[in-house]
Amino acid sequence: MKFRSAIAITLGVVLAASTLGPALASPAPAFVDVPGARILSSTKVTERTQSLTIATPSFTENTRVEVMLPTGYGDDPDRRWPVTYYLAGTSHDEKRFRNRYEGEQATASFESIVVIPKGDSSYWSDSYNYGQPGGGKYETFVSRQLIPLIDANFPTRAERAYRAIFGESMGGYGTMMMAARHPDLFVAAASLSGVLDSNYVPGGALITIAGSPDNVYGNRLTEMVRWRGHNPADLAGNLRDVALQIRVGNGVIGNGEGGTDILGCGPEISIVAPESESMRRILVGLDIPHVAHQYSFGCHSDPLIRREIRDAVPGLAAAFGTPSPATFDYRSIEPKFSVYDWSIAADPARALEFMMLSHVGAHGLTLAGSGTTTVTTPPLFAPSQSVDVVVAGGTTKTVTANAAGRITFPVKLGVPDTQQQYLFGSTTTVTIATVTFVKH
Repeated sequence: MKFRSAIAITLGVVLAASTLGPALASPAPAFVDVPGARILSSTKVTERTQSLTIATPSFTENTRVEVMLPTGYGDDPDRRWPVTYYLAGTSHDEKRFRNRYEGEQATASFESIVVIPKGDSSYWSDSYNYGQPGGGKYETFVSRQLIPLIDANFPTRAERAYRAIFGESMGGYGTMMMAARHPDLFVAAASLSGVLDSNYVPGGALITIAGSPDNVYGNRLTEMVRWRGHNPADLAGNLRDVALQIRVGNGVIGNGEGGTDILGCGPEISIVAPESESMRRILVGLDIPHVAHQYSFGCHSDPLIRREIRDAVPGLAAAFGTPSPATFDYRSIEPKFSVYDWSIAADPARALEFMMLSHVGAHGLTLAGSGTTTVTTPPLFAPSQSVDVVVAGGTTKTVTANAAGRITFPVKLGVPDTQQQYLFGSTTTVTIATVTFVKH
C-alpha cells in the first residue's frame, strides 16, 4: 500500500471577541484523516517532539502518540524522511522513550522520524477478548492506521525500504511479531531485551496474565493456534528479508545500574535471555542473517535499555534503502491476509490453521494448507492479458488480468480442515500445490 504524504495547512480565520473587536488568530493545522484514524490535536512538547491525540475505533478511548522529529527537520521543505516506530514495554506510556530512555539524545544523529505509540499491556496484539467483540486492537492500529496516518501528515518516505521498527521488553516481542506478520511494512527490526518465544513457559505466563488473564490470545490449551500465529519464534521464517537485531543483557548489574534495578536481574537472565537465545538459534537454523548481542552486563533496567537503543539505531539506519525481495516465503493463520501486495483468502469452511506460501514471485507460488484457497496477485500483467494458471500435476486454467493487471484464481488444497490446529485430538492435513504462470 502506498499513501500520499502531505502536511496540510489551512489558513482559516478565527474571530476572537475582545474589547477592540474581532482579531485574527494564528493559522490552525488541518490534519489529513485516513480510514480508521484521525489526529484530533497536536501539542509541541519539545523542539523536536510533538504529542498527538488520535481517535480510532481500535480503542474505546482516544490514544496518544509522540512523534520525535529528526535533527534538521524543516531545514529543507522538500526533504522526505524515513520513519521508525518504537514499541514500549508493558504498561509504559508514549513518554518513556523520551523521558526515561533519553530518546532525543539517542536519536540526535538518526535521520528518521521516530513514532512512539502507547501500548498498555497488549503485547502489541489485537485482543482476543475471550472471543467476544471489543478489546484493544493494537496490531491493527499500528499496522493499518498509524502508519498511513503518519505518512499522510508528515513528509515521510512512505515505503517499506524506509520504515523500521524496534522496542523493548514487551515491545521487543511486539517488534518481532509485527515485523514477522507484516514483513512487507518494515525493512528492519530490533528487539531490545525482548521476550521472543511464547512457547517458553515463563515468558508465555507473562502474556497469559497481561491485562486480564487469557485476554491477549485466549486460553493456551484451547487457542494454541492463536498463540503460535503471533509468536516471533514460530514466524521466524517470515523475517528472512528484514534486517534483524536481538539485544539482551546477562542479568548482572553494571554500567550505572543499581538500587531498585536489581529487581530486573532475575527476569533478564531467566526469561528474556533464554527467549532471545531461542529466537537466535531458530534464525541460525533457518540461515537468516541477523545481529545477536548479549552484553557483559545488564538487568531489565533503564540503563540497559538506553544502551541498547543507542546501539540499535545505527543498524536501523544502515538498512534504509534496501529493496523488497523478488521472491519470499510466508506463513499465517489469518483466514484472509495480504503480504507484498499478494492477497490470500482461505476456504470459508477451513478452521483456524497455518497457511504456508513459498517461492512467491512473478513466476508463481507454492501453497500448503487445506481447502480451496483464493489468490489475487499484485499487478504483474498487462490489463486484459490472458494468463495460464498451471497447477503442477493438476489443472490449467486461463484467466484474464483485470484493469490493474492482477489475476484472481482458486487453488484446491484438498478438503478443508474443520478442527482448529493444535487443539487436543485434532487432525491437520496439509496439501501442497505449486502454481506457475504462463503469459499469452
